[in-house]
Amino acid sequence: MAMKDPYEVLGVPRTAGDAEVKKAYRRLARKFHPDVNPGDASASKRFQEIAAAYEILKDPKKKERYDRFGDTGEPPDAASGAPRPGAWGAGPFGDASRTSPFGRGGGAGGGFRWSGDFSDLFSDLFSGTGGGIGVGEDEDAAANLTIPFRDAVLGGTVSFSARIPRRCARCRGTGRAAKAVCPACHGSGALVETESLSVRVPAGVDTGSRIRVAGKGRTENGDLYLSIAVEPHPYFGREGDDIVAEVPVTVPEAYLGAEIEVPTVRGPVRARIPAGTLSGQRFRLKGRGIENLRTGTTGDHYYRVRVIAPTVQSEEGRRLVEALGKLYPRDLRAELPRGL
Repeated sequence: MAMKDPYEVLGVPRTAGDAEVKKAYRRLARKFHPDVNPGDASASKRFQEIAAAYEILKDPKKKERYDRFGDTGEPPDAASGAPRPGAWGAGPFGDASRTSPFGRGGGAGGGFRWSGDFSDLFSDLFSGTGGGIGVGEDEDAAANLTIPFRDAVLGGTVSFSARIPRRCARCRGTGRAAKAVCPACHGSGALVETESLSVRVPAGVDTGSRIRVAGKGRTENGDLYLSIAVEPHPYFGREGDDIVAEVPVTVPEAYLGAEIEVPTVRGPVRARIPAGTLSGQRFRLKGRGIENLRTGTTGDHYYRVRVIAPTVQSEEGRRLVEALGKLYPRDLRAELPRGL
């Protein structure tokens, strides 16, 4: 199966310079990045093709190899002065790239590979884009959005207002109108607009996740990328895909064992704690956590037991507690140090 042409993947002509290649790459990589298309396998595959194509065209030596030898995937004869089989090196494509600059097999079923860190690449895509909006500059915009814990875990729709610098329609971002400073944007090339938006938040996002809002960037062709921050919950905590919480129990429940109601993010669950449970013991409810955006697997719910002593004082309570104290076989503090 023939491998895809990196020029075709990025949508640039073979005569494209470095700036044109980079601009096409940034535009496509932002659009198809897995962090802004959670759970979309086709977008993830497309992103890998884009990243791998850019790895070829941004490197003068790799680009020259491709321009000379095409996309057959077969290394040329050593007599031609081209690299020997395996001389491509592992590079950023792993061991598979030892047979060609695109990796073993090629085509839609393989070939283009990206072995870098998605989060690092995403940071690179959104860095260094400051200042006004001139013609040919970045068409996308970025903003921060804080969402409730519930929407991050279970998904939902969040409405918000965003202040977005938009390309001035009067001067088309040049800052000049009729050989003078544009009276609309005062020469900046941009006007800040406040827009009310609603965005669907997929279940499982976390602080640091990104969401793309199509067509809401600096220009009509650009997108708005939201960097998500999640508000903490007063009771539930989060550790990756797991939920953590604390459940208070009485002394009799801990001593005798009991079936208790444990709150989870999807509703209460009845769970059994064994007799002799100690304060601080941790228990797990399998599959009661958060669904991972990329893998589709669901984390667990961990709850830590806290044994609470009664606060009501009475003569009957005193007799019961004194009887309870006789059940301890030894002094619990006997082995503690007396000092330094």
